[in-house]
Amino acid sequence: MNCPQCQETVEETKGSSASPYINTYKCTKCGWRKLRCGNTSCDGYLESEEMGYPNTVRYNCVKCGWSGTGTRFS
Repeated sequence: MNCPQCQETVEETKGSSASPYINTYKCTKCGWRKLRCGNTSCDGYLESEEMGYPNTVRYNCVKCGWSGTGTRFS
């Protein structure tokens, strides 16, 4: 996958602070960081949406529409 900010190829790390099953994308050029989609057949990334509960957000994939709830990714 390419970084949506600078188009550089991103690194993928296994696991994340949100879930051991959701990987992390990171761009070494510009510092962009997001969670990879939880749908294993999709290489999109997740955007967070506030739910009104402390430290709980809904994650939505910008590519396939997959969604899930979890703790805030920092």
